[in-house]
Amino acid sequence: MIDIHAHLCFPDYGESPDRIARECQRHMDAVIVTSARYDEGVCALALCKKYSRLFPSIGHHPVEGDRHRKTIELIRKNSESIVGIGEVGMDYHWVKDQQKREQQEVVFSDFIRLADELKKPLIIHSWDAEDECFEMVRHLDIPVIFHCFSGSGELAEKILKKGFFISFSTQVLFSKAHRKLAKLVPLEQMTLETDAPFLSPYSYLKAKGEETRLKPGFNPIKNYPWHIKFSAEKIGDLKKVEPEEVLWKTKENAVKIFRLKL
Repeated sequence: MIDIHAHLCFPDYGESPDRIARECQRHMDAVIVTSARYDEGVCALALCKKYSRLFPSIGHHPVEGDRHRKTIELIRKNSESIVGIGEVGMDYHWVKDQQKREQQEVVFSDFIRLADELKKPLIIHSWDAEDECFEMVRHLDIPVIFHCFSGSGELAEKILKKGFFISFSTQVLFSKAHRKLAKLVPLEQMTLETDAPFLSPYSYLKAKGEETRLKPGFNPIKNYPWHIKFSAEKIGDLKKVEPEEVLWKTKENAVKIFRLKL
């Protein structure tokens, strides 16, 4: 199992990143430890140095504005250690001001150029700005992943035709729109993620009377990398394949995208 997008260093997780990392070492093939701001990136780098199955990706969330220069310096300084750049992108869901949206485009352009220069995979946050983000990256020949993609089926087909990847979080458990997309996207261009600590499957499992399947001793309202197994089950149901096939193919994709040495 590989979770390609987990914020293990997010300050509001409420528990030690090392405790989660140790559990990942026991139960995951790999986890891409994602960051969305400078301090989180510093933590991700330090954490991944301690655990062989954790790999860092450094980025800058679009709602953070134009305070991204230190993050770009951090990426350049650690370019040999990181496996990806992200999450980066644009967010029109939370940001309505036109001037701030234009600022996001400038910042995103900086990271696009950097990813292309360093030949690193680009992990894109594109909430309600999916079309705009795609237009900005469609020229790239590096791996591109649309994280927690919530765009239209028509855009998904354009993304797939370009050879990019679409990542499915645990949202697929409780979102009809995401289940519809999961049926559309072939396993060959799919990755799995949790976006931990967000998007916990607790409510979904509780409604089914299966909350006891969650690992004891961990906060049920938080998400953890090993929860991608629940997404694999749902996607397997949708595609009429075994969950193991979903986990295996998405693992294979992640290894290829991030050039992981497991």
